[in-house]
Amino acid sequence: MQFRARLPLLVAVVLAAGCGDDGEQKGAKGPVKTVPGGQPLRVVAKEYSFTPARASTGGSEPIQVELDNQGSLAHNLKVLQGDRELGGTPTFPKGTRDGSVKLAPGKYRLVCTVGDHEQLGMVGELEVTGR
Repeated sequence: MQFRARLPLLVAVVLAAGCGDDGEQKGAKGPVKTVPGGQPLRVVAKEYSFTPARASTGGSEPIQVELDNQGSLAHNLKVLQGDRELGGTPTFPKGTRDGSVKLAPGKYRLVCTVGDHEQLGMVGELEVTGR
């Protein structure tokens, strides 16, 4: 009888344990914005997100990245391949800054490297396709 009375509590504890943060980085979510080759990739930054979080572009010329920081904190946008930084924007408070980076076709991560902003959700994905 005591087991049956405690069963709902046991189930709740097991379910709650599965809902915690396991420390793994969450992937970018949302629709993919397609940017024509030669056009800048414009990204809006706020605490703690990028919009769009997923983008695709073609071409092999340097990709212009434009970050519009609409947040109240300083942010940046860096393009990474694995853990290697390939380029991006400087860190800055409100306003807009840009940078360029030459990328081969493939998939890249977009992150804000300020403090723990990446862990708080400032992540994105960029796919560079061939012509």
